[in-house]
Amino acid sequence: MRRSVLKTCAAFCGMLFTIQMAVGQSRQVSGVVRDSEGRPLAGVTVKAGGQTATTDQAGTYRITVEGATAALTFTSVGLQPLDVAVNNREEINAVLTGTAVDLDDVVVVGYGGVKKSDLTGSVATLKGSDLNRTPASSVDQLLQGKIPGVQVAISSGQPGAGATVRIRGNSSLSGSNAPLVVVDGFPWGDAGDLKQINPDDIESIEVLKDASSAAIYGSRGANGVIMVTTKKARAGTPRITLNTLHTLSSLSVKPDLWRDGIEEAVYANEAARNGGTPLSQLPYLGEVRSGVYFPSIAELRGLDPNKPQWSTNTDWVNLVYRNPFSQNYTLGIDGGSDNTKYSMSGNYYKEEGLAIKNAYDKYTGRLNLDQKVNHAISAGTNIILTYTNNTGQNLSAGRSRIFPVYDENGNYFRTSAMDFGNPIAIANEVLNKSKTIDVLGTLFFNVKFTEWLQFRTQLSTKFGNAVGDVYEPASVTFRGYENTGYGATNNFNNNELVNENYLTLDKTFHDIHRLNVVGGFSLQNSKTRTSNLMGMNFVNDNLQNENLNSAKTKVISNGLSASTLHSWFGRANYALLDKYLVTVTGRADGSTKFGDNNKWAFFPSAAIAWKLNEESFMSDISFFSELKMRASYGLTGNQGISPYQTLDRFGSERYYVGAQNGFMTGFGPGLAGANNEQGLTIVGGLGNKSLKWETTTSYDIGLDIGLMDQRFTVTLDYYNKHTKDLLRTRTIAPSSGFDQQWVNDGEISNRGFELGFNAHIIQQDDLFWSVGGNFALNRNKVIAMGESDRVVTGSLIEMVRQNINHFIIGQPMYAFYGYRANGIIQSLEDGIEAGLTGAEALPGEIKYMDISGVNGEPDGTIDPTYDRMVIGDPTPNFIYSFNTSLSYKRIDLSAQFYGVYGNDIFDLQKMTPSRQIQRWTPDNPSNLYPRANNTRGYKASDFFVEDGSFLRLQNLTVGYNFRPGLVRGISTIRVYASGNNLATFTKFNRGFDPEVGIDGINWGNYPRPRAYSFGLTVGF
Repeated sequence: MRRSVLKTCAAFCGMLFTIQMAVGQSRQVSGVVRDSEGRPLAGVTVKAGGQTATTDQAGTYRITVEGATAALTFTSVGLQPLDVAVNNREEINAVLTGTAVDLDDVVVVGYGGVKKSDLTGSVATLKGSDLNRTPASSVDQLLQGKIPGVQVAISSGQPGAGATVRIRGNSSLSGSNAPLVVVDGFPWGDAGDLKQINPDDIESIEVLKDASSAAIYGSRGANGVIMVTTKKARAGTPRITLNTLHTLSSLSVKPDLWRDGIEEAVYANEAARNGGTPLSQLPYLGEVRSGVYFPSIAELRGLDPNKPQWSTNTDWVNLVYRNPFSQNYTLGIDGGSDNTKYSMSGNYYKEEGLAIKNAYDKYTGRLNLDQKVNHAISAGTNIILTYTNNTGQNLSAGRSRIFPVYDENGNYFRTSAMDFGNPIAIANEVLNKSKTIDVLGTLFFNVKFTEWLQFRTQLSTKFGNAVGDVYEPASVTFRGYENTGYGATNNFNNNELVNENYLTLDKTFHDIHRLNVVGGFSLQNSKTRTSNLMGMNFVNDNLQNENLNSAKTKVISNGLSASTLHSWFGRANYALLDKYLVTVTGRADGSTKFGDNNKWAFFPSAAIAWKLNEESFMSDISFFSELKMRASYGLTGNQGISPYQTLDRFGSERYYVGAQNGFMTGFGPGLAGANNEQGLTIVGGLGNKSLKWETTTSYDIGLDIGLMDQRFTVTLDYYNKHTKDLLRTRTIAPSSGFDQQWVNDGEISNRGFELGFNAHIIQQDDLFWSVGGNFALNRNKVIAMGESDRVVTGSLIEMVRQNINHFIIGQPMYAFYGYRANGIIQSLEDGIEAGLTGAEALPGEIKYMDISGVNGEPDGTIDPTYDRMVIGDPTPNFIYSFNTSLSYKRIDLSAQFYGVYGNDIFDLQKMTPSRQIQRWTPDNPSNLYPRANNTRGYKASDFFVEDGSFLRLQNLTVGYNFRPGLVRGISTIRVYASGNNLATFTKFNRGFDPEVGIDGINWGNYPRPRAYSFGLTVGF
């Protein structure tokens, strides 16, 4: 009996011990939490019993669980919760899905936010994690190909270069066409050089494209609005993240330059001979000219028995360009309590340029604080500091291979006293640098009166200071030569102060009606000061521009510009039964830029949306998670001109009065500007007190489709924009004493179609595959320009003595205007029959076409009045992009393609050496390329117009995420390799990038590099 009891007690105790061991056994579980697109999710709460953890920026977590059969619960605001059994596992990855993944996300729309499902306007969202991890001095560059309807043109690869950004086309002839950038509620100004923001600090980017979305910004919203939201402070234990990126770059395409010095010399002699140079004075005859010896063709070929073969064969491409190395480091930390939260980061970005002595350094610091004073009051601040240092310039590698870098005395080799083309001399001796300091700060104060009513006041300031230093020695540049040394220091100082105050009401009535109302006022003051100090005629180059007082001639100029913008704004969002949506917006702006009778303007808009998937008749069609129709209509404005255009202005001009007195400065009414096609100075400065806002009227019809819990989404938009009262300079009667005056004159239309799609094709615990892309076409047209039917714009191009870009009624903006060419003249009779005379009629010259005459018929002569016409359009037929992402367990792969189709380029670099070799000669009667002629005067014609379409492999990235906890104290380790600008498929001129800018002119821009990057992300 006793032994039986003892056995029973022992068995019972053993069972208790086993249960205790099973229940009390603890283990560490870690993993990664992603969304339905495979992107890491930060801030997800993970619970196991009484233990709680939060995922970091890389989506990783680590938690202690008790018992082998415990369960983990994953929760995040706006996402469906998920329960996962542990089952003795040490690694558990999770995916949070559901319709809330996208539709309950809050989208920033200006002075507040709205759920994505409740949007009535055309708004595109881009998460910070979707930005390519590639070297970029400006955030604008990273938007290329990411959002339908947003065109980003990156025409230069020079370090520190910005980008040209357009949303749904150009809408202004002379005013600003750039969208407004708003960072954390602070309107910074025009997009194009958003260098102050570190991409690692971006939480999301929203683009407001239609009038309903952008009208809340009134006179600054005509070109769309880009909303940038930086990462905010979050409560929790401190989280530290280190991101590094190291990049090695190279020329994506080797420049099309002479590879053979002999062929180059033969071409030069032939061009001189055809240009009328006597045979005895051709450049390469084995003679000394201006103290410099030029070898003969025979000597270059080694066929001169009296002289050795010429040995100099300088590879200027190898000397001018390099394989630069760039670095990018970001250290961030955030954390805090429920009452006090903080987020801060520091960034160092160093980019070396492809050209020697080109470099760009940037330092960025950011601090975000959020303090909850009590249950009703909170306050905070956001401060960004940026310092940049940019040095170097664009260098040409097109110098003759026959010339050395240095002469026999160790000096820079020059072919004559007027030879200023040695790129090594320019790189080493010319000073060209700029430094900028930007301080941006926001202080906000929130008062929550009730659960549905709150007030916010925000004071923001932006201070920027830039200093540019220039010095050009007399022996290196033409400007230095004609001024016996030229030095300058340029200072730019800008200060903006914005105060915004608004109330927000957000209330639901009877579970049927939901109302969100925002109303307030804003005051913005902007002031810019400039000062320019120039010195000419220096004794020596020792101090460069550090002692401008030592120059014999000194010029000082400075300026002050100030403007103020007062605004009242309001917006009401109403939802009935969560399926019928209405938005009404209005803003009244008053600007000091306009006359007394036109300072104020009102910009209203309205939009409606219908969620069809919420209707009862759709209840049987369950695969629609979203089906929403949208329509909007509204007005926005543009005040993107300089202040004081309503006033008569005085100016100054320097003019030459003789060798004894040199230059003198005169003062008087008017402002001297650029020269026209006849070489005459254009004088402006006549005020116009009737000047007023440009106004853009637009409507948008859209459809949002989501299938299978948003695994497949499609967004479609058709829009039509009409801008009137264009701000532009109009030519006026010479009797006024002026040439131009700012007026409101003309109309432009933009209409187009946009498509965006995403598909999460595979969505499993360890395997994700998604594809996406966008397509946008825009049709731009000049409707009217007052009394004119054609207006010249852009710069005068000396090569053709004409402005290429014109505004012509019925044509797109920036249309190319010039002559038609019909091949190459093959005989003198051919040239005369074409209507050409003199040297232009000779064989081998371009055959220009006789289009019309006084009577509307060809008259046998080539005349600029009757024979010029539209010869090209730089506006693309459409822009498109495609991207795909694939991840398997810890490995991920992504790729992005970007393309432009149907745009024309006016190629000023068309006659490259590879084409000069194919030139017309009596033995090679080419009908494509003209003969060599160094005195030819080209006409602007479609001979220079080429197809600029291209498809580019924009980015390819592969990464690996190490197992969390692999290293004690480190929660995240991710390594990745990335390639940017890897391949471009185009028919455009070999050796040049087809992405040349909005005006469509290939000036021979600084080449864009092909970049190979290696990155590392570490989380603590």
